[in-house]
Amino acid sequence: MELTASTVATWNLPGLPRGTLDVPECRLVMCGTADAERRDLAILKTAVDQDRDVLLLRLLAGERPCEADIVLSSPVEPMLLTHMLPCRFGRSLWLVPPHGGRYVSVEESGLRVHWQAPTSEAELVRGCQRADAEIARFLKGVSF
Repeated sequence: MELTASTVATWNLPGLPRGTLDVPECRLVMCGTADAERRDLAILKTAVDQDRDVLLLRLLAGERPCEADIVLSSPVEPMLLTHMLPCRFGRSLWLVPPHGGRYVSVEESGLRVHWQAPTSEAELVRGCQRADAEIARFLKGVSF
């Protein structure tokens, strides 16, 4: 997937990592960090204040190179999904829970929640392994 946003703003929002990006076409605020600090309240507040979904990618050391914390904005109340795992199958990218729950697809128009798994449990495991390998290759030689 290639993002072709015409407007991208860089923000320094309270509680979020520096270099946070706002992509209005996708109604999405994206940020990343390599620290272990939980930012649940900050991403919830950003989702409500900015009326955007928020995707925080957390780079990890250990078995998994990355996980995501997501807030999906809603007129009723925001939905916080934590410890989501990147999952790649075909050309699509998903963020999936480690043990069942809600699934999030990453689409050109933004994030979309799904109540059922997009494929079998075995294929999800293989998809998470593929995404982990892609991220590890990308981060090879990078230090934080």
